Amino acid sequence: MESELESLNALSEFLETLPEKLEKTPYDYSIYIQWIKLLREVGDIESMRAARQQMCSNLSVPEDLVLEWVADEEAQPDYLLSETVLTNIVDLYELALRDRLSVIMWQRYIDFIAGLVRSRIANVRDTATVVLGSGDAILLVLRRAIDATCTHYLQSQALWSQYCDYIEQKISKADDKDKSELIELLQAVFLERLAQPHTGLEDTFAMYSEFTTKYNEAHYEQQMVEANKMVSNTRAQCKLRNSFEDSLIASGGSWHAYAQYIDRLAKDKRTNPNEISMLYERALVYNCYVVEIWSEYISFLDGAFDDKSLALKTAHRAIRNCPWSGKLWAQTIHFTFVQAGKDQAEEAFMRASSTHAVTYSMVEFGQAAVAWIAVLRLSVAANLSSESDLLAECEKCMDIAYSLDMNTADPLLFFERCCTNAVSEVSEGVEVARKMWIRICKARKVCTEAWLLSVGFEKVHGTVSSTRSVYRHAAQRKLDSPERLFDSWLAFENSVGYVPEIYAAERVINAQRHLIQRKMEQETNVPAKRPRSATPEPANMQVSGGNDLMAESANANVASHETSKAAEDINTTIYIKGLPSTYTTTQIEEFLGGSASVDNVAPITDKQGEFHGQAKAVLKSAAAVIAALDKNGTSIDGRFVSIHIYKSDHRSHRKPPVVEVCGFATGTSNKQIEEIAKSAGTVIRVRRNQPGDTAFVTMKTYQDAVKAKDALDGCEVDGEQLRATLTSSDANLKSAPKRQDKAPPQGKAVVLAPRKAATKRPVKKVNVQTRASGPAPAADSSSVAASDKKMTNSDFRQIFLNSKSDSPT
Repeated sequence: MESELESLNALSEFLETLPEKLEKTPYDYSIYIQWIKLLREVGDIESMRAARQQMCSNLSVPEDLVLEWVADEEAQPDYLLSETVLTNIVDLYELALRDRLSVIMWQRYIDFIAGLVRSRIANVRDTATVVLGSGDAILLVLRRAIDATCTHYLQSQALWSQYCDYIEQKISKADDKDKSELIELLQAVFLERLAQPHTGLEDTFAMYSEFTTKYNEAHYEQQMVEANKMVSNTRAQCKLRNSFEDSLIASGGSWHAYAQYIDRLAKDKRTNPNEISMLYERALVYNCYVVEIWSEYISFLDGAFDDKSLALKTAHRAIRNCPWSGKLWAQTIHFTFVQAGKDQAEEAFMRASSTHAVTYSMVEFGQAAVAWIAVLRLSVAANLSSESDLLAECEKCMDIAYSLDMNTADPLLFFERCCTNAVSEVSEGVEVARKMWIRICKARKVCTEAWLLSVGFEKVHGTVSSTRSVYRHAAQRKLDSPERLFDSWLAFENSVGYVPEIYAAERVINAQRHLIQRKMEQETNVPAKRPRSATPEPANMQVSGGNDLMAESANANVASHETSKAAEDINTTIYIKGLPSTYTTTQIEEFLGGSASVDNVAPITDKQGEFHGQAKAVLKSAAAVIAALDKNGTSIDGRFVSIHIYKSDHRSHRKPPVVEVCGFATGTSNKQIEEIAKSAGTVIRVRRNQPGDTAFVTMKTYQDAVKAKDALDGCEVDGEQLRATLTSSDANLKSAPKRQDKAPPQGKAVVLAPRKAATKRPVKKVNVQTRASGPAPAADSSSVAASDKKMTNSDFRQIFLNSKSDSPT
C-alpha cells in the first residue's frame, strides 16, 4: 500500500512538470521512459497507451522496448478475447517493423498471427478474424515478411522456407482449380529465390528439384536445365558476397565495412537495387544514430526507385532516430513538398523549428531553413506564394538563426547565402538584403568569409564606393584570415584601375599587417617575420632624406631579414579544439602537416583519460604555424575545428629576473660584472644609475639568474667583495630610492646642456646657488679649458653637490 502511494505521489509530481519538459525537449528519450514506467507502476494502462503513442510520434522505439510493451498488453485479463488489446498488440508489431528491419521481429509477428488463427478456442479465432480480417492472415503476413527480408543475404532463408512450407500445405488441401494456381505461385517463388543471392542457395536448388519432381515431372529435365543456368550465375554472385560478409563479421558491423560492400555492389549492373537497400537497412540496425547513413540512404532511394514515397517514408524514419539533424529535416521538408505540397512542407519546418529539434545550433537550423526557403522560392515561381511571404519568412529565419549561439555558426555561411540571395530576387529586396549582410558581418565579427560575401553582394547590387566601404570596414577587424581580404581588396582596386585608391588601400593593408605582426610577437614572445609590402616599389623611386636615410632603410631590411630567419626555426604551441574523439596522435600530426611540421602533439584528456577533441601541438616553424591557422574552421566528420596560438599563463609574461649587485669598487665597470654573470647564463643587460651605485644584471631566465646570483655573491673584484641578491624584475631600477637632500637655496637657474649621446633627452634645469656680491673671480686658462670640455651627468652631479656644500647652513 505504501509503495502504491509513493508511486502515485511520484507520478503526480512528474505530471506537473511534464508539459513544460515536453515543450522544451520533445525528443528527450528519458522523459518518455520515466513517464511510462510511472504509469506502469500505478497500473494506468490507458494513460500508458497514450504516452506510448506520443513517444512513437516523435522517436523511434527500440525493439526490446516494443516487446516490453507487448508484454504489458498480454498481461491484461483475457487479452485474447479483447479486440482492443489484440489491436494494440498488432499496432505495436507494425510500429516495430516500420522503424527498422528485424527478421526476429517478423518471426515473432508471424508466430503471434499464426497462434490467433490456429487457436483451438472458437471465440479467439472469431476475435482474430475481426482484428485481422477475413482473408488468409498467415499467408499475407508471410508474403510481407518475404518481400521485406528476401534480399537479406544471411537471415532470409528461414522465413522463406516457412512461406514455401505453408503454400505446400495449402496445395495439399486445395481442390484442383486452386491447386493449379498454388503450384504456379510456388514455382514462381522458387525461380525468384534462385535468382537472388543468399546463403542457402544449394538448399533452395535441392528443394526446387523435389518440387519439380513432385508436381511437374513431365518437364523436369527442361526446367532443371534452365534453373541450373540461373543458379550458376547466382553462385558467382554469392562468391563475391561471401568475402564482404566475412569482412562485416570481422568489423563488428561497422559502417565503413558496409560502405565498401555497397560501393562494390553498386558497380555491378546485375545487382538488384533492393539488395543495396537491404544493406543500408542492415547497417542502420547497428548505426541508427549516424546521420550520414540516413542521408545517403534517402538519396539512394530517390535516385534508384521511381516511387518517391520510399524516400519520404525513410526521411520520416530518419528524423525519429536523429531529430537533432538539420540535414535530415531538410530532406524531409523537400520530399514532403514533392509528395504532399507546400502546406505539408510548412508543417514539417514548423515542427523542426518550434519543437527545439534543431534550434540548438545555427548550422542545423540553417540546413532546415535553407530547404524551407527553397520550397518558398519554388512556390513563388509557380504563383503559389507571394513575394512578401518569401521576404517575411527569410527575415523570420534570420532572426531565429542569429538569436542562437554564435559558436555554432556555419563557417561557410550557406544559410546566409541562400537567405540573402532569395531576398535580393524579390522586388525592392536589395536594400533588405544589404541590411542582412550588415547584421551578419556585425554578428560574425572576425569571419573573413562573411565580409567577402558582403563584398560580393555589393559588387553585384551596389557601387564601387559601397564595395570599397565594406573593404575598409573589414580591414579594421581582427579577421581570422586577413590575407584573403587583403588580396581580394587589392585585386578589386587594380580591376577598377584608380592609382590613388590602390595606394590608399596599400597603406591601410600595410598598417594592418604591422598590427598583426605586433600581435604575433606578443603572443609568441618572438619577433615575427616582417610583412611584405602590398606591391614592390619601383627600382627608380627616389628616397627622400639622402644617403643616410637609404642606409638606415637598408640596415632595417637586413635586421628584418635576420629576424624573420630566426622566426622560421622557432617552436610555437597551438591549441586545437573540435577534433573527432576517435582521432589518434598520428592523425592529429598528419592533419597539421606531418612530422616535418610538428615537433610533438599532446592530446588533452579528462580525469578518466578520455579524449574529447582537444589537443596542444608544438610546430617547428612559422610556416607551419601559418599553415595550421589557415585550417581554422575546417570541417572533419561534421565537426568544425578551431585552431589558435596557445597562450600560456600569466607567469610566462613576467619581466626577466634581475640580480642586484653592490659592494664593488668605484672603478669597477659594468663589463667586469657582465663577464662574471655570463659564466652563469645569458645576460640581457647590466645597468646602474650612477657610478658606485647598485648594478642591476638582467638575465634571460630565472634559472640563469639564480646561477648568476651565486656566481656574483662573495666574488672579489678590484679588491672588494661583491654582494648579490635576486629580484623578480628590473622594476627596482626604476623605483630605486632617490637621495632625500634638501632643496637648494633659491638662486639663479642655470641651464646645463646634456651630453651628446643623449641629445633627445629634455634639457635639465638645476638650481645652483651663486654668490650674491663680490667681484667675479678671474678665469684662468685651466678653467677656460674646462668650460670648453664636454660635461657628463657625473660632472653635473658634482657641481650640484658642491653648490650644496658652499651654501650657508
